[in-house]
Amino acid sequence: MSVRDAAWRSRGALAVLQAAVAAACALFAALLAACLPSPYSHWLQPGLPLALAMLLRLGRRVWPGLALGLLWLAWGEPGLLLAERLLLAASGLAAALFSAYLPPRRSRPFFRQADVLAFLAGPVALGSLLAALGRIFVLLPAYRHALPELAWAFARVWLGDAVLLLTLAPILLLAGRTERSYGGGACWRETSLVAGATLLLAALVCCALPGRGGHYAILPYLFIMPLLWLAFRSQLLLAHALALAIVALALAGIRFETGALAIAPAIDESLLNVALLGLVQSVTLLVFGALLEERRQVERNLLQANQSLEAKVGERTSQLAESEARLRLMADAAPFPLAMNRLAGGELIYANERAEELFGTHLHPSRALRVQDFYVNPQEREEVAQALRVNGRVADREVKLKNAQGREFWALISCSLVKSDKVWYAINGINDISERKRLEQNLRDANASLRRKVEEIERLQQGLRDQVLRDPLTGLFNRRHLDDILPRVLDHMLALHRDVAVLMVDADHFKRVNDTYGHRCGDAVLTALGAYLSDHFRSGDIVCRYGGEEFFVLLPGASLDAAFAKAQQLCEAVRAMEIDALGHTLSVTLSIGLALCPLHGEDAESVVLAADEALYQAKQQGRDRVCVAAPIQMLS
Repeated sequence: MSVRDAAWRSRGALAVLQAAVAAACALFAALLAACLPSPYSHWLQPGLPLALAMLLRLGRRVWPGLALGLLWLAWGEPGLLLAERLLLAASGLAAALFSAYLPPRRSRPFFRQADVLAFLAGPVALGSLLAALGRIFVLLPAYRHALPELAWAFARVWLGDAVLLLTLAPILLLAGRTERSYGGGACWRETSLVAGATLLLAALVCCALPGRGGHYAILPYLFIMPLLWLAFRSQLLLAHALALAIVALALAGIRFETGALAIAPAIDESLLNVALLGLVQSVTLLVFGALLEERRQVERNLLQANQSLEAKVGERTSQLAESEARLRLMADAAPFPLAMNRLAGGELIYANERAEELFGTHLHPSRALRVQDFYVNPQEREEVAQALRVNGRVADREVKLKNAQGREFWALISCSLVKSDKVWYAINGINDISERKRLEQNLRDANASLRRKVEEIERLQQGLRDQVLRDPLTGLFNRRHLDDILPRVLDHMLALHRDVAVLMVDADHFKRVNDTYGHRCGDAVLTALGAYLSDHFRSGDIVCRYGGEEFFVLLPGASLDAAFAKAQQLCEAVRAMEIDALGHTLSVTLSIGLALCPLHGEDAESVVLAADEALYQAKQQGRDRVCVAAPIQMLS
C-alpha cells in the first residue's frame, strides 16, 4: 500500500468517525429532548454531555462531527433565524470544547477530590454557563422588555444544563470501565437487590405518591443512602445510573402531576425540585466516590508499600542470614582463636573451635561462660573493658589468662567494640604467646648472664689496665701512666693559660733501710709513703711512683708559691711521721725538686728535667728540703 493510499484510507476513516459522532450526538440529543418537558426540551443543550464525553474519550479531532450534530439539532428548532441557529450550535460546541480542555484533562475525572472539584467548577459551572449564554441570546428578543423574567429564564437554563452534565456525563465517562467490587461472589446479588428495591421505592415515591404541594419532597433525598452504599461497593457507574433513573422517575411523576416532587400546577417549581434532587445526588456521589477512591488508592499504595517493605525485609533478612552465615564461616575458619562477648556482663555468646581448644571448654547454651572467668587478674579484665569503652578498641595487649583446667598462659589480645540491638559486644582475637614469653624469658636470662660475664670481663680488663698503669707495690700510678698523661695535662693547662707544678720526691738514704732491714721492710716503707702522698694531695692532683724510692706529683692549676708551701709541709710531715715496717719503727726524710710549667718549660721533657735537676740540688744541699728549679732556686 502506498503512502497516498494510506492517507486516503486514514481520511476516509476519519470522515466515517466524524459522521458517526455527528449522528450519535444528534440522536442522543433528540432522544434526551423527547424525555424533557416542554419548553425545556428546546431551551437546554441536550447534546452537551455526550459532546464532552466524546471529546474526553476520542480527543479534539472529533469536533467537526460534534459541530455538525449540534448544528443539525439547532436547525431542527422551529421559529429561529439562521444566525440564532448558528449561535446555538456554536455555544454548545464552545461549551463542550471549553469543558473538555479545562484541567484536569482526564477521561474519567471522578477519582480524586481535586479532579471532582475541577469538574464541578469547569464543565458543570462554566461550561453550562457558556451553553446557557447562547440560549439567552436567542431568547433575548422575546424578553427584551422583561429583564427579571430573562434573568430567571437564564438561571433555569443554566441550572438545567448543569444538571444534565452532572447526571449524564459521569455515566458516559464511566461506561466501559471495569469496576472492582468488594464483597466476594455475593456482591452482585446484594447490589441487584439494593438497586431493584431502590428503583421500586423510587417509582412509588416519585410517581404513585400524591404530591400534596411538596409535603413529601424530602423523601426522594433518602435514596442517597442506597446510592452511597453502591458507591461504597465500587459500583459507581450503577450508582450514577440509578440516580439518573430516580431523576427520570421524578420527571415522569411531574408530567403526570403525581409523586413527592410534583407541585401542581407550578411546573417550574416541580422541575426545580427535580433539578435540585439530581444536583444533590450527583454531587454527593461524585464527592463520596472520589473520597472512597482516594482512600482505596491510599490503601492500595499502603498495601503495595507494605508488600514492598515485606519483600525488602525478607530480602534483607535473607541477606543478613547469608551474611551471618558467611561471617560465622569466616570466624569458624579463622586460623586464630576468636570469641565474642557482651561488654556489660561479660557473657560469652560465640567462640570458634580454636578458642574452645585454647581454653579447654565448649560454649553451650545450658552452661553460661563469662570472659572474667578466664582472666588470672580480674582487675586486668576491668582495665581492658574500660579501654574498650573509652577508645572502642584494644590492640595487641598482653594479658595473663587461664583455661578451664586452671593452666595459666600469656596471651596477646586485640578487641573491637560493636553495637547490635542497643547492646554493646566485644569481639576478641586471642593469640597464645606462652612460647614467645618463655623464649623472651630465656633471652632475658641469657642477656643477664651475658651482662654479668661482660661486667666480669670489664673488671678483669680494668684490673689489667690498673696493672699496666699502676704500681703493684704502692697502688699509685706508674711511670707509664705519667708518660702518657703528663703531655696532655700540660697542653690542656697551657691552652687555659694556667700553671702546672710538678714535684720530684725522693726518700733520703733509702738504700740504708734495704741494707739494714731488708727489702721487705723497704717495701713497707715505700707503701706507707705512697699511701701518705695519695692522701696528702688533692683529688685532682696526680701522684705516681716514678721508680725505686722516687715519686712524682703533678699539681694542675697550682702556683709556684702554693706548690712550694705544699712541698715544705710534706717534708715536715714525713720527717715527723713514724713508719711501722715489719715490727720496726722507722722515720725517713724527703728531698723534693720543684718545677713549674711554663716557667721552667712548656713540654713534659723540659719540666721533668727541671724538676729532676732541682731534686739533685736538694740532695747536694744536704737532703730533707725543697729546691726549685733554676733560675728560681735562690728563693728557697
